[in-house]
Amino acid sequence: MNVYLSVAQAKNIVFQLMEIIPDGVSLCDESGTILSSSDTGRINRVSMLAKQCVEQATSTKPYNERLVEGNETATPLFFKDICVGAVLMLGDTEKVKRLTSIVKAVGESVIYQPYMKDATQVSDIINFEFLSEWLNTPGEYSLAFYRRGIRNGVDVSEEYSVILIDGIWNPLSAQKAVESILPHSNYYVCLNNKSLVLIMKKDYDPGILKQLSALFNDVKIAIGRVATNLNESFVTAQNTMFAGRRLYPENMVYDYKDFEVAYAISGLRQMQLDAKVNDLFEQTVYEDLVQTLEIFFKESGNQAEVINKLFIHRNTLKYRLDRIQEITGKNPRVFEDLFYLYTAYILHKLKK
Repeated sequence: MNVYLSVAQAKNIVFQLMEIIPDGVSLCDESGTILSSSDTGRINRVSMLAKQCVEQATSTKPYNERLVEGNETATPLFFKDICVGAVLMLGDTEKVKRLTSIVKAVGESVIYQPYMKDATQVSDIINFEFLSEWLNTPGEYSLAFYRRGIRNGVDVSEEYSVILIDGIWNPLSAQKAVESILPHSNYYVCLNNKSLVLIMKKDYDPGILKQLSALFNDVKIAIGRVATNLNESFVTAQNTMFAGRRLYPENMVYDYKDFEVAYAISGLRQMQLDAKVNDLFEQTVYEDLVQTLEIFFKESGNQAEVINKLFIHRNTLKYRLDRIQEITGKNPRVFEDLFYLYTAYILHKLKK
């Protein structure tokens, strides 16, 4: 028996989520049994997708926030650090993906309510629901949404920037640490057990980034574009994190401004690159040559700096550049060829 999730709570969650997921939603316990559903014929059946979702969320390994099978998506629900069930959502998977944070916020707020000590905690959960929806709402905001923001103490008409912190090991400790340095006019949302989103006003003090860097070890921080629509900044922060981890894994902080060329290049996925150029980046036997190119890119072709960074003789560098030209037919000493090689390198690094 699930001590944290009752049938009454399941019905309450489904009732609230039916407005968010109109195609169909069900609430399952930790065994995958459907406790409540918008399709009453599914109640008491076992969903293997939900069961698998809970099992992988309770393992010691990193888990997926979403498991997909056909047009159905499952996401786990937690009480503190305990996975108590899963939500099943029907509909377009990309649309559902954008709504997952909101669905989790609604479901987990209902689960937490019996354990709340006072009205302040309930208010915090309601505010968390609004912030999650704000992060995931593209386009122009409705008048009703503006009013909801004002009721939650948030002016959504201002410009904000999202700072994404990924790789935290303890969400509660991370939130307390962030609260100690975050000005009251800014907000934060814990996305999952390893990611924290800070919602910063346009003119926030850049010194906060240094304080964040000092607070955490082994995390990555991505800065999104300042925008009037928060989802736009959130998406750029996510893209920046994705690109930064692949292009500069040794760095801790990634700013979207440093990846705008990479974004543009990543849109050229249909570009037919020369097979010989692809071989250079895909075959492990050429690792030394690729490493040399990476430094060559970063140093804008300054051979003296490349030699210093790699601790190699100038004849070694000459040999490697000649070898790259021999393999690819592209001379890295010529700007057009170097840019072609850089484009191929970005596409290789950012491909899924």
